[in-house]
Amino acid sequence: MSVNFCEAEFMRVNATPRTSWYFVVVTDKDGVEAVVEFTKGEKSLEVASLIQAMLGRIGRADINSEKSIQKLLGIKDPIDGRSIKAAAISAIRSAFSHIKALKKGVPLVEYLGGEFRHRIPLYGNINRALFATDRLPLDFARAADRAVKRGFTTLKCAPFDEVQLPNLAESVLDTARPGIERVEAIRKAVGDEVTILVDCHSRFEEFTAHLVAEKLEKLSIGWFEEPLEPNSESEELKRVLPRITMPVASGESGYGEAFFTSLLNNGALDIIMPDLKYCGGVSEAVAAGQSAMTLGKGYSIHCPTGPISLLSSGHATAAVNGAMALEHAIDEVDWRSEIIQPAEQVENGHLLINRTPGLGSRLNLEMVSSRGDRLIVK
Repeated sequence: MSVNFCEAEFMRVNATPRTSWYFVVVTDKDGVEAVVEFTKGEKSLEVASLIQAMLGRIGRADINSEKSIQKLLGIKDPIDGRSIKAAAISAIRSAFSHIKALKKGVPLVEYLGGEFRHRIPLYGNINRALFATDRLPLDFARAADRAVKRGFTTLKCAPFDEVQLPNLAESVLDTARPGIERVEAIRKAVGDEVTILVDCHSRFEEFTAHLVAEKLEKLSIGWFEEPLEPNSESEELKRVLPRITMPVASGESGYGEAFFTSLLNNGALDIIMPDLKYCGGVSEAVAAGQSAMTLGKGYSIHCPTGPISLLSSGHATAAVNGAMALEHAIDEVDWRSEIIQPAEQVENGHLLINRTPGLGSRLNLEMVSSRGDRLIVK
């Protein structure tokens, strides 16, 4: 049962002045449609152009496996997960998986080798809900309190706005103090039963990361995310890891199962965080997750974007027994759930998945028209 790509339509939804979600609807020769999110910030239009170009190079070839997609494109590993190439090939590979699941008449999770689960645990990323605030400790506390009242028992924040590279051991704690105060405000607001995850956005260095981590230890942090950039600083991360008592998570810009397995084998991470939009798509994320389980490590998909990405990530989470909670960027816009049909369902900190073929939802084109636009991509 092959896939033969024949059409692609690109769309954008403008969520906030700072956030837009980008989608491609790919149709194969049998009229089967798959929708994939390929959002990559300011480079999203470049990704769209590259997807279009890659589909043109593939032409009407009958594709039987994802590995043949890279072969048809003449692309060899390793691929830098930070590149637009990684984003484009990830979108095409995910589209292939979605179409195959639809043709087989099974939910995506089952096509990926997992067992269907209706409820997928989520953690609430409150950071995007804070973009329109002054990002004071009180703002963080209020956002966290709202999330807990919605049923989330694990929250993530990115508190270190003031920290910039390079930073020095002698001064980093002074610079990081406002961020630590934001985390302290969250802990005070939500109590001891809620898990707090801290995202550092690669703002620290080998000789400063552990100093900040030590200050957070008393707050019982669930993980310390991306203190350094794993694509370019894996050796430094390996040396940092033994100096930090809490788990270290990272990998949102990695491509390919081999990349993640290497980080785990080298002792650079405790938890991998593949992002479907950059890691090689849904099947590559699942392969990375299964590798993490074999090695006794953690697997939590990175997903701070739109509802199509969340739903795909839910299937890729369910496909790996032992997977950790999936990221969900909460409280960004109140109409988010309506972008897909049936609407996105998040209940008491869980994503609900329908037992229908493929993703189980598709884009709501009326909402796309009212909240965004169709893109002309050449």
